[in-house]
Amino acid sequence: MKSRLLALLAVAFALASYGDQANAIVRLLNSRASGSPKGYAEAAEEIAADAAAGRPLQGFVLAIVAREPDAPPAARLDEATRQKYLTASREKITKLAHRTNNSLAWYLLSIDSGDTNLLQRAALGGNVQALNAWGSMLVNNIIREGRSTNEIARVLGEAVEFFKKAAGQGDANGLYNLGMCHARGLGVPRDDEKAFSCFRTAAEKGHPDAINNIGWFFREGRIVGKDLELSTKWFKKSADFQNAYGEYNYGLALHRGEGIKRDDVEAVKYFKRAADGGCVEALNSYGLALLRGEGVEKNELEAIKTFERAAATGFPPAMENLAHCYEKGKGVKPDDKKAMLWRIRSKAARGDRAAQAWLMQNDKERRR
Repeated sequence: MKSRLLALLAVAFALASYGDQANAIVRLLNSRASGSPKGYAEAAEEIAADAAAGRPLQGFVLAIVAREPDAPPAARLDEATRQKYLTASREKITKLAHRTNNSLAWYLLSIDSGDTNLLQRAALGGNVQALNAWGSMLVNNIIREGRSTNEIARVLGEAVEFFKKAAGQGDANGLYNLGMCHARGLGVPRDDEKAFSCFRTAAEKGHPDAINNIGWFFREGRIVGKDLELSTKWFKKSADFQNAYGEYNYGLALHRGEGIKRDDVEAVKYFKRAADGGCVEALNSYGLALLRGEGVEKNELEAIKTFERAAATGFPPAMENLAHCYEKGKGVKPDDKKAMLWRIRSKAARGDRAAQAWLMQNDKERRR
């Protein structure tokens, strides 16, 4: 199951006075949040054209997106142009926020300034995008900070209420986030049936991450009957949005021959795309393909480099693959000490306290 929660930036600008101008903005920012690089890039081209034609609202949103590391080519602006676009609309949006206490205006200002107080104000005002963003921030912060069990439960419970309010408005991102909470037991008891229901509704609204998760349910036979052919169709649908996890799972189905004819050459293509999209599982699978020469020319040295990139993210299976390579001398000189070290690192990454303690005392390379 995909572990990533909703990205902070998710805007659906729905002020009636802007009419059709809002549609591309909705697609631009919501496609990014829902895991659709394809939709993100296509909408960015439309927004960029509108911004260049002098539409200040489009320029404002484009300028915000331009700061993102994964901004599509059409949304990459030089700093002078970005500031020009921001200045053209910032004052109008600020006046709207103060004069009418418009929650959407507060939300736009919050993502422009990075001010979480404004984000909270927008969420409490009922803006659906702010509800998702604030709830996601609560979840991410409380998990990272490692508070007491009671405090974690309280904050996660608050986050769930924000997601429920967004989902109650039929928002696909809210439904996806609520589904993730049910799937992982965050703020609510773990409930696969409720998770599936949320994901299914979000998937029907075209949410690529939710579409991928529906494929997972059918692949695993969880709640629904196991159906590999159907699961593969869901994964392919998610992959068509260029969703990294959909691409990975579709590649996995091709490699295994699950619900589709086995095709390692095609599988490697999807592993590579997914890896480039940030899916560490796919990066590891691409390394295995290189190591074994499955669907791609065998290249043990490149496989080692690929495993090292995945291991650097803290992914245990990649660490175990490195241990195997050092033990067997694949792509590197045999080295039992390094093989042992990577196995211990893998155990530590999985939460083994004895392994963690050993590394604190002995892993000099990691402490440099």
